[in-house]
Amino acid sequence: MQMSHSPRWIALAIACVCLPACQSSRKVVTGAVAPAQPDALSSGADILPDYVLGPQDTISVRVFREPDLSLDTVTVDSGGRFDMALIGKITATGKTPDELSDEITQRYDQYLVKPSVSINVLVVNSKRLTVEGAVGSPGVFPLASNTDLLSAVALAGGPTDIARVSEVAVFRKIKGQDMVAAYDFSRIRSGEAANPQILPGDIVVVGFSGLKQGARQLLQTVPLIAIFRPFN
Repeated sequence: MQMSHSPRWIALAIACVCLPACQSSRKVVTGAVAPAQPDALSSGADILPDYVLGPQDTISVRVFREPDLSLDTVTVDSGGRFDMALIGKITATGKTPDELSDEITQRYDQYLVKPSVSINVLVVNSKRLTVEGAVGSPGVFPLASNTDLLSAVALAGGPTDIARVSEVAVFRKIKGQDMVAAYDFSRIRSGEAANPQILPGDIVVVGFSGLKQGARQLLQTVPLIAIFRPFN
């Protein structure tokens, strides 16, 4: 399910985590190049080889020994495609960098002798998650296929030594409505509870103490299972 980052949703994320230190420690995970946009996420393909490309992601396409055919940077359009010389429109959405590389290689096979193509993900805009609170490295991260809550927290360096791992919140927009669910991370980690899937646009907060009082009171009334309730 594709999630959009509306101004209201961004405002919600900022309002939820009220500690200035937490906000200032938020970082963007970077790869080989700097982000093209201030709020974009940079990530090398070697860091996330199973990442599935989506609209507005930016990539580079290197055709070995063919600089005129190579693209230093190209952004996948809203339809999930981009153009390349000789072979025209390429559909990137739904493919990993390796899958896209294989397809472009095959299409250039009629023009080049043993073509070799490499893809590098420069900026991830289509699939991201935010992890905040009592974790080692709070920030915004690329979302790979089938990411679960355990994996999401691990991306942020795992819980700190003082983290209340029994108090983990996941904020999500569902059909335009801001929703939240509470989880006992310790029970998930021990296998006593199901490990929920994390979706694009989700905000994971470890420890309710980092939330404003109203949000904290709401979450304390929410069962620690995968039940999303409206968050106003």
